[in-house]
Amino acid sequence: MKKFIVIGVLAAGLTSGANVRAGTGYAMRCGVEPAAEPASGQAVRGCGYRVRVTFGGGMFFSQITAYCSRCQGFVYLSWTPDRGLPEGMPRREATPPPTPLGQVWDPVTGRTLTLYACPRCDGPSVEIKRLEDLVHCPACGAPGFEVDPTAPVIAID
Repeated sequence: MKKFIVIGVLAAGLTSGANVRAGTGYAMRCGVEPAAEPASGQAVRGCGYRVRVTFGGGMFFSQITAYCSRCQGFVYLSWTPDRGLPEGMPRREATPPPTPLGQVWDPVTGRTLTLYACPRCDGPSVEIKRLEDLVHCPACGAPGFEVDPTAPVIAID
């Protein structure tokens, strides 16, 4: 019996690496259905906004995901770390990580948020560290921004 348990643990350990990804891209959508304001008939919540958002880097680069309210879009700040690569792999010149503009305290969550210069417009963009931080739709502000379950998830390495 011990033999089967050891083999099971080894098999789980060897196959679990197949699910580890350096970076992942998600199709996101505003999951709130549009609703009409009773008095005016104008749509007030939900907007149908869709976008692909990527978190993490790859084997040859690191990446920060951020949102720029001036550009009204997700932006990515990438750099090439100085990593020891296996023999025979192409060498790339290391580039430094981006320098933060500063940090602000978010009174809603109690967390400190890091701001970076947007690579498109140089305005401030806020770092989004993880998928779970995307709660509100950036287009309409409604809660319910979610991963589109019908779209594929993209692995980046």
